[in-house]
Amino acid sequence: GELFSIPSPIQSASLVKNSGVPYDKQILNSGNKCGQYASDFTKALNLGVYGADLAYISMHNQSQDALSYLAATKTLADKLGVSSAFNQTTISRIKNNISNKDSMLVLISLAYRASDEFLKTNKRTEMSSLILAGGWLESMYFSLKTFKQKPIKELRFHIAEQKQALNSVIKLLNSHNMPEANDLLTDIEKLTLIYDNVITNYKYV
Repeated sequence: GELFSIPSPIQSASLVKNSGVPYDKQILNSGNKCGQYASDFTKALNLGVYGADLAYISMHNQSQDALSYLAATKTLADKLGVSSAFNQTTISRIKNNISNKDSMLVLISLAYRASDEFLKTNKRTEMSSLILAGGWLESMYFSLKTFKQKPIKELRFHIAEQKQALNSVIKLLNSHNMPEANDLLTDIEKLTLIYDNVITNYKYV
């Protein structure tokens, strides 16, 4: 059930787009960095990051950037051995729909779901957790960046609601005892201190 409390990066990207703050490529993780990730740990984490970046790029209909980020994503997926999810057919479908925002978002989420399925079936759930964590962290990053520029209440609620997602991300990362995750966990756990001051009230409508 932990996975369901981690929202899809598409949800965040949509709120960020609706804020009216203009597209800013500078807030993305650089697409040409994909060759620098040496360990499976950093590859999986950054595959999630690129997924969130692609959601942001697609929301803003930036076809040219979408192509270069798609290439970076494919490189990482190949190196991680999840290329079956980002196979030639999927990539071609995405490229053919590159100027259609809605199709792009559907196809990207399908590719990520497929890689998630693949990793779980092959008992590589720690990689799957890292992809989720990376996507969530990057989404949080551009939600906060946008909120700083334009503190609208929809974004404020969205950021406040991430308290539950944060706990889920921590649980997921803790469930695999990956030595490499220790530094990441230390950083993420600092966020819980900030979130201790956030009181969320759920109203059932």
